[in-house]
Amino acid sequence: MTTKTDDTSGKPHAKREIGSALLPEGSAGAVRRWYPTQWPRICGTKLLPLPADAFLTDAFLSRYRPGFLTFAYAAGCGYHPHNPAAQGLAGIARRLNAPLHKLSATTQSDPTERLRELNLDRYGALTMTEEGHLCSELGFNTWTFQVLLPVGKPLEGSPVTVQKRGLSVRLPHNLGSEEFEKRMHDLMQGCSLGAWLESPDGIAHCKMADIDRRTLRRYSAYGFNATWRRSVANEIYFFRPKTDDVDRLIRIIEVIIHRHVTLGTAVANVSFLSRGQGIEKEGDF
Repeated sequence: MTTKTDDTSGKPHAKREIGSALLPEGSAGAVRRWYPTQWPRICGTKLLPLPADAFLTDAFLSRYRPGFLTFAYAAGCGYHPHNPAAQGLAGIARRLNAPLHKLSATTQSDPTERLRELNLDRYGALTMTEEGHLCSELGFNTWTFQVLLPVGKPLEGSPVTVQKRGLSVRLPHNLGSEEFEKRMHDLMQGCSLGAWLESPDGIAHCKMADIDRRTLRRYSAYGFNATWRRSVANEIYFFRPKTDDVDRLIRIIEVIIHRHVTLGTAVANVSFLSRGQGIEKEGDF
């Protein structure tokens, strides 16, 4: 824990009373009150290292063959126009006074179809009450893509293109979309809501803000005919879509692709096995 919020300059933060207002009363913003908590950032406060000409060298161009087009996104959900009690992920963010969004990617030709799936499944709606009962919170059927406003831009020749509401990514021909997502989440895992809640910072913040951590853990329920599966919603991260957090996300994707192309077999194969779909081991394929 430090006494900084979004300031990474290292300068001492002006003394404030814990829980004091940052926004006017009635504001819909998530970070409404001040706490001496340093929210995590994906891959830290600096960009992952990569040379400016990384995608212009012969080492990359001679090996890169374009494959599937995927769409990386930040999504949020919150208020329902006809139900004030439906607050979704925005309500969780307001309780924590922290910026939270879902980060992932999809290869669907129309990315909005992914939103329809998230809304149908009510991704992240399941949690535990303070009494220890499983419940489904309202507002998790209003997922929308967020506008991304990076400070900088992708490297020259990068397979990443910034769209208004996402990042268009051209994967290498031999990098599958599920494996790409797995590597992306592996690099961002320390910034996920679930991991943070179990960290010393997360435990201390929830104690300071008088929040039962069980009510913040998120799960999703997936129906398979007559059966249901409950899974941890592990794609919720501390993320600000209109800051240099977007630049860090771009660089994470660039590093994954550059390493895969230039290192080849030196990169471990991180095959994705969906146990929820009944796949238990390699031999099941």
